[in-house]
Amino acid sequence: MLKKGKDSLFQKFLAKKQTKKILKIFIIIQGLIVYRRGIDMRVTNSMISNSASAHITNAKNSLLKYSEQYTTQKKIQRPSDDPTVAVRSLKLRTTYSQLTQYAEKNVKDAMSWMNTTETALSNISKKFDNMKSYLNQGANDYLKADDRKSVLTTLQQYVNSIFEDEANTDYSGRYVFTGYRTDTSLLFPENTDKLSYQIKENFSYDSFDNITVITGGANYDSTIANGQQYTDKTAKKNEVYQLRLAYDNCSKDAFAQAGTNGTSIAISFTYKDQTTGKDTTEVYAAAGYNGTPAAKGNIITRSSTDTNAYEVGDNEIVYLYDTGEVLVGKTKYADIQTKQADFSVTYVKNDFEKNDIRPEMYFKCTAYDSVNNKTTDYADPSDQEIEYEINYSQNIIVNTQAKDAISTDIYRMVDYISKTVKYVDEVETKIDEVDKMISNTTDKDKLATLNSLKTSLETERDLRSKVMTDAFGMGLTMIDEAGQKVSVATSELGAKYNRAQLTYNKLLDEQTDSEDKLSENEDVSLTDVYINLTQADNLYQASLSATAKILGNSLLNYI
Repeated sequence: MLKKGKDSLFQKFLAKKQTKKILKIFIIIQGLIVYRRGIDMRVTNSMISNSASAHITNAKNSLLKYSEQYTTQKKIQRPSDDPTVAVRSLKLRTTYSQLTQYAEKNVKDAMSWMNTTETALSNISKKFDNMKSYLNQGANDYLKADDRKSVLTTLQQYVNSIFEDEANTDYSGRYVFTGYRTDTSLLFPENTDKLSYQIKENFSYDSFDNITVITGGANYDSTIANGQQYTDKTAKKNEVYQLRLAYDNCSKDAFAQAGTNGTSIAISFTYKDQTTGKDTTEVYAAAGYNGTPAAKGNIITRSSTDTNAYEVGDNEIVYLYDTGEVLVGKTKYADIQTKQADFSVTYVKNDFEKNDIRPEMYFKCTAYDSVNNKTTDYADPSDQEIEYEINYSQNIIVNTQAKDAISTDIYRMVDYISKTVKYVDEVETKIDEVDKMISNTTDKDKLATLNSLKTSLETERDLRSKVMTDAFGMGLTMIDEAGQKVSVATSELGAKYNRAQLTYNKLLDEQTDSEDKLSENEDVSLTDVYINLTQADNLYQASLSATAKILGNSLLNYI
């Protein structure tokens, strides 16, 4: 029988307060001979050795397990340690990775894109505001020639900056205002005479401007001795209804490619027939038109330098290809207004200069590359929306198209103002020259003739000055309209940005929650693992110590 006295091995182990596992090992090793119900059981050295080795191995594995946990601070080191934890971790890590992709990449990239766009739109709006002050100066008829030149130069600089700097803005090498074609700039990077475009612009019945055109005008002629001849040549004003196309320097020739309507210009009016209630289309075109439906009337093609350029019959439509103007007579204009006809103008432009706007960014068009003999059709660029996925099943449109935010009309308007200023400068120069001739002339008849010329020129100057100030006033109205367009685009962009910001904040919360769940599933408590590690180490050391003592004994030690 095992001795249970004060100095027995059994009591010593109890004194050391070892765990139940140590006690089990002790009992097994010590139980060499057990008497039970008179049956004598023999335990061999081999059994003792195997049992001790197994328990030492278990103790060592437990020590290694908690040692790894303490080092990595993770519950498991490999899936086989706990398949349930491993599967749950895989799902949680996938969720966390997706949330991180949305929050740190997609949403931030989308917000950066919109920030870049908003900055450009804000700069455009500020430049519009600055342009207003100069347009107001020009709308007052008190500026001298040098002042007008300075004002005009400043306006041109602002327009160039709007298109070349702001409208051509890029984000990380991607142009923000060009729809799907983010790799293509809004403007031509260089002059090109190898591209020809057939462009289709859409208008509404109220797109025409009622403008005053000055025709005629006297010029000094040494052969004229009768002042009445100068009086007869005095400039006159003519009221016309004008439509400015997006481009000037257009072609008077037909588009060179097969399959087109075969003309330099065609206008298609669409309106609702009051009798039938059905949509009706009327086409007017220059000579050579072969489209469908057949042309109802002809368009007269002229150059703005022609003597009768701005003389438009009541039922006529005139196309000034060099200035990109469409003029309609009074009766035709009234008919368009009565029918409230929307219409499209299809025309041809060949030569583009550096920083001209690419037609395909604003209009449906067909381009022909004469170098490569290649024809490219461009659809209407509307609704070229670039979407970012910013959350599960949640997309947001990040881009703003140039055609929806930046009006090309301001480009043409400043060109028009420039021409009116030029005409005023020219007639004032003529008056100055006549004044010099008058100051150097003593002949009464010649003086009378020159004074008649001066009077005629002064009349022309007054007419042209009125046209010029009206042009500046039209510019103010157009800037207001263009500014409103920018404001609407900015407001829409702001709404999308706020939505992205709310999504971003939500993603951060979800990311934190997912991270907490992942930590709860994978991470260990350092306090708990330290206790477990200490216990495992004690168990291992005790197992080694007990085994050493037991295996060093013989049967004589237990008799």
